[in-house]
Amino acid sequence: MLAIRPKSETYDITNEYERVLTMFTIKLHHGGNFTKLPNTKYVKGEMRYIDLVDIDEFSVHELDAMMLELGYSVPPVIYYYFRIPHEDLDFGLRDLGNDNDVLNLAQYIGDNKVIKVYTEHGQTNLLTYFMSPKGKQKVIIKELCDGDLPK
Repeated sequence: MLAIRPKSETYDITNEYERVLTMFTIKLHHGGNFTKLPNTKYVKGEMRYIDLVDIDEFSVHELDAMMLELGYSVPPVIYYYFRIPHEDLDFGLRDLGNDNDVLNLAQYIGDNKVIKVYTEHGQTNLLTYFMSPKGKQKVIIKELCDGDLPK
């Protein structure tokens, strides 16, 4: 059972998740949007923790349910991303839109009991939903280098 943590509460995930390797907490950033590259930031949003998430039972539909519980109307288009632990927003964001994306997320749960998830509503400023990772890297590198390239 998912539990959206009240804003003023803390939760000892170390003791709670110690024996259950599949459990984790989502640090959900919602209501904001990403700035463009480089130095991507998530701005104008809020943050809530969702505890007691079991990766074996987790799906994107669970994210939709969380958004409903937070007062958003679904199904307007919501883009979900998770951040690879210890990576920045420029290169560490991954799509979270289908079962394959959830399987990708699952590989990080064993060593990381808090996973950051971000939302964008209506439209997204990121290229991840529209390009393959290889193509995305080329675009990112080109955007980062355009100002430094000789004309």
